[in-house]
Amino acid sequence: MSMLFELRRIPEDQANSLRSDPSDIFFFLHGSEPYEPPKGLIQKFFGSKKEKPQKKWEPPKTGSVLNLDSNWHVLHYFLSRSAWEGSIPEGALMAGVELGSVDVGYGPAKMLMPGEIESFLNFLDSLSEKDFGAGITGAKLVENEIYGGYAEWGKESTSSLWGYVEELKRFLSEAREAEEFVVMYVY
Repeated sequence: MSMLFELRRIPEDQANSLRSDPSDIFFFLHGSEPYEPPKGLIQKFFGSKKEKPQKKWEPPKTGSVLNLDSNWHVLHYFLSRSAWEGSIPEGALMAGVELGSVDVGYGPAKMLMPGEIESFLNFLDSLSEKDFGAGITGAKLVENEIYGGYAEWGKESTSSLWGYVEELKRFLSEAREAEEFVVMYVY
């Protein structure tokens, strides 16, 4: 099973709602609540009789999601030169504000604010395809245990990865234009 990385653009009101009550993040992203085991005998008789209100899940709007597939960790490494750390703008894929502690796949979701999106976008705009990944080898990817990296990594793989940079720039530009926030998570 692959670890995939998704970014989702959301309007300010949804961002504020998720920041004030991050317990709803799993439902927001996936449309279902995390698994709860059935009630035991004691809970059935003496537990709360209140049913949870049914919520209506709305799928993301067309074009508001960008999936970096299983290339997210290699891309983060190429941008930040770090396996897991990094600050904005270079490490934006691993940075952002954590939305509570609910595990949405592989840890909690994170959110980029409009100013962080602008900073990340400016950083991506400063990169050139010609110099992208200079000095990074397959051996470095393996040595740093970069998910999706492999020893035979070469120019073709780097060229393919550049396509994700272009998609990120397009996606973040649209978020900036609409003054949206971005939720990011690994699942």
